[in-house]
This record gives sequence, C-alpha cells and structure tokens, in this order.
Amino acid sequence: MGVRLGMPIAQAVDITTTLADQHNSGRNVANQSVPPIPTAIIDEHDRVADRRALHSLATELQSHLCPQIALETLDRFKWAGRFRHDPEALVAEIDGVTHLFDDEPGLLAAAATILKRRHLNARLAIASTLGAAWALATHAPSQTRTKDPAKNHFDFFLAPADRTRDALQTLPPSALRLNPTDVETLQRLGIETIGSLLQLPRSGLATRIGHGLCNRIAQALGEVDEPILAIDIPTEHTASLELEYPTDAVDLIRDRIIRLIESATASLRPLGRGVLRLRCQMDFTESPSVTLESGLFSPTLDLNHLSNLMIGAFESHACQSKVSHLRLDVLQDAILASTQPSIFGPGFESDTQTDWTRQTDIARLIDSLSGRLGEESVRGVRINRDPLPEDTVTDFPLTQSSGRKLATARPRRRPKSKASSAADSHDESHGRHGGGTRNGVPTPHDAGRRPLQLHSSPQRLTPLGHGQDPPGENQFPPKFRFRGRVWNVHQHWGPERIETRWWQGPMVRRDYFRVELDDGARWWIFRDLNHPTDWQLHGWFD
Repeated sequence: MGVRLGMPIAQAVDITTTLADQHNSGRNVANQSVPPIPTAIIDEHDRVADRRALHSLATELQSHLCPQIALETLDRFKWAGRFRHDPEALVAEIDGVTHLFDDEPGLLAAAATILKRRHLNARLAIASTLGAAWALATHAPSQTRTKDPAKNHFDFFLAPADRTRDALQTLPPSALRLNPTDVETLQRLGIETIGSLLQLPRSGLATRIGHGLCNRIAQALGEVDEPILAIDIPTEHTASLELEYPTDAVDLIRDRIIRLIESATASLRPLGRGVLRLRCQMDFTESPSVTLESGLFSPTLDLNHLSNLMIGAFESHACQSKVSHLRLDVLQDAILASTQPSIFGPGFESDTQTDWTRQTDIARLIDSLSGRLGEESVRGVRINRDPLPEDTVTDFPLTQSSGRKLATARPRRRPKSKASSAADSHDESHGRHGGGTRNGVPTPHDAGRRPLQLHSSPQRLTPLGHGQDPPGENQFPPKFRFRGRVWNVHQHWGPERIETRWWQGPMVRRDYFRVELDDGARWWIFRDLNHPTDWQLHGWFD
C-alpha cells in the first residue's frame, strides 16, 4: 500500500486511510465478494517485549541448533541503515555442528523450520566471519522469488570460507556496521560498494575517516577475531510421568501431581530460588490435552501450598476421559526471601520439614483467590507518575510478574502540579504552616487537598450566572446545573493548575477548584483551559 520503514506515522495513516476508502467504496458498488481493506492500526513499539521474544527464540535455537547462540552486540551509535537501536539479529557459532544436519544448507533449513513455527520471516547467512555473515543477511539482494509462497519467507546466503572477499564486493559500505557519519563521508567520496572501499589503502582511510572503519574491514575479512557472547543455557525445572495404566481416579492423580511438584522443584532449593509460576499439562486417552497454570504473588518452595494450588486448578476441570500422561514445568522462578521461624513456635522440634521460605498469609490468600477466581480477578493498585488525577492509579493482576515488579519498585517522588510546587517553595522559604493554604492554593500538607471520591470520568457541569446572564469568562460561576438540578456555590478555593507534559501528546491544562455548596456538600471541579467555558465535576469530599 506504499507504507515504508522510516515513514512518519501521520503519512502512513493518510495513505492507508485513503486507499482503504477508495477500495471499500468501489467494492460496495462493483463487487461485494472482494474483501475490504482495513485502515491502519497503530501500536506502540515495546522494546522490552521485542528483546524478550528475541531471547526466547535464541534459547530455542540453542536447544535445537547449536549451543553457541548470541544476540548481536550493538555499539554506542546506531549503525547506518537501522531504524531502531535494538538487537534484530541472532549470531551462531556453527563450527562442529554442521555434520549433524548433513551440511550447511541443511542447518539453514533446520533453522528456517524453527522460525516458521513461530510465524517469523528471516534472512539467514553463513560466512567465515561474523561481520561477513551479518553483511550478507542484512544487505545482500534478495533471491528470485518462487511460485510457492511457502518458500518465499526466507533468503539463504552462503559464502565459502575462501570467497569472503568476493561475497562482499557488491554490498554497500553500510553492511560493515559503520557509523552513519562514516557512511556519509564515503558517499561524498563516491565509494558506493565494499569492493571499491577495499581497493583503497588502509592507512589513508584511518587518517581521513578513522580507525573504526579499518577495524570493521578487518573483522569482516577475518583479520581480527570477533568473539560472540553466547546466552546462558537456562536451567530446566520440569518433571513428567507416563502412567502405566491410564486412570481417572482423583486421589491417584492428586498424589502424582504432588510427586511431580516435589521432583520439579528439588533443583531450585540449592539455588535459593522459589516458584513464581507453575504449569501442568495433562494428556488424556480420548479427549484433548488440558494445560493448568497457576501464578504466585511471591516465590515459595512450600510443597503443600504449591500442591493445593495445582490440585485446586485440576479439580475445577471435569475429566472427560482417563489421564495418560502428566508433565509439570516451573515457568518462572525468583530469589527467595528467607525468614527465620521462631524456635519457640508449636511443633518446632517435631517439624522435620521446616520451611524457611514460607510465604506470608497475605501471599497465600492472593494465590488461593487467584486460583479459584482467575488471575485477572485478583488485582492490586499502584501509583503512576502522571499529573492527571484520573491516571494517577492503575490496577494490575497481583500474581503477574509485571505488576509485582512495579509494585515492589522503590517509591519515586510524586509529580507536583504547578500550584503545589509554588506552595512548596513558599513553605521552604517562610517555614512550615501546618496543613493550611495560602491564597486558596492547597499545600501537600493539607489533609483536604484531594478528595477521596473520584468519578470514573469527569462529569460535565453547566455554569450559570446571576439571573439570565451567563457568567463572565474570568468570573467564577455562582452556581452550576448538574443532573437536572441547580447547585449554588457558597464559597470556593483555588485555582490549582495541573498540566500534562508537552511530550505526552495533546496538552491537557486544567484549573482545579474546591467548592462548598449551600447545603454543605463540597466538590472538586475544574475548568478546561483549552475550552474556558467547559467546567467538569471530578470528585467530591466526604
């Protein structure tokens, strides 16, 4: 549709919207059988998720392809031709493993099979150096496409060990992983290929452009070694059991699940780590397999607690046939927090399985409720660094690692509105005045500064003046109409200005007021400074 890498989002949206409208209008008139074209869907780039997915792929390739797999190492600067400064390639040291796949093309085919299962497209290259392999995989012209779409997802490039220089001849200098400034300098000099670059003396290149360029050339040609930093092989904590006789006896299945948990977690105790997420896969003789998952609020090795969680999940599923195979995996683990049990506690001397990794009562309660009600139903609350009151708190599942990580982070300094910052400055220069206000502006020490009750979204108010006249633009309205009733203002305090940061999108600018009505009720309202006649009720004071 004309969308290209590096294109501004606004331009891409305009192109896709225009083409979609043209196509869909023609479809409605001419042929209803032609599928409609959807408009563009804009999604924010998640660098953490990308890195996690790439690391997961590297781990799978490490298990099935070769042991030396690494994520590409990035320099401080962004390489020329790259739109993001993030790892996008995997590097493998394949010496000594190609014979396991018959030859090098067989190894590439095996890698393509793994990538295809993940619905990924890729360009794969084999060369005698890391630099040459990277250059071929990222910059070599694509091969001629075949009529079979299944074979068009991958490009394969092979450079024999004695033909590395020849394989690089026609590639652009940016394929050497150069600084964009160096690439621009080479372009001004008229050097458009690596072959032309290799004909120039290294001493002149080092003097005029820098030693970094010469080092990249040496790495690509194998004159300088470039080691890879292979990822660590993850330790697997798993256990499986093939039942000799398939059974649907609940007591027997419970016993086997307990034994599998004990076996899978045995290797965690010497490491000082506990379980954060368990998964149990149950295969049946006649019905589809069932996967049971249970997340925990904090890591533990308490066998009774883990068993109760997994057995509770099992009992919530009705068995349609007999169980033939059980597999239990520890999907996530974390460092344990040690606690010393009291030596004077009940049964201390007779307790042969004293668990110094025991969870707190609240953690057990959260785990149990999550197992019964679902992880999404048991949620916690965290404070965000956002000046808008409706965005200062969000909820998250308590048994998911992302929420737990944020919940245990070091508390940060809360952002302040402009008015409160001014009040703080006044307090620091004139001493603390307790919980009072100055010129109607609340200080952070004012107990009534913020209401405890907020509407899920601000409610619109209609400002009214005296008689039939509307209130002036710079005049505070003496009354408001809300939900069909007129409310008279007895007194008010403010304004307190709250604004969003300019880099977060369209600017939100509000002046907040605390209002006391004739009947004694107190509101927290604001005026939208982008639309001065727009007043809204955001919360109320008890």
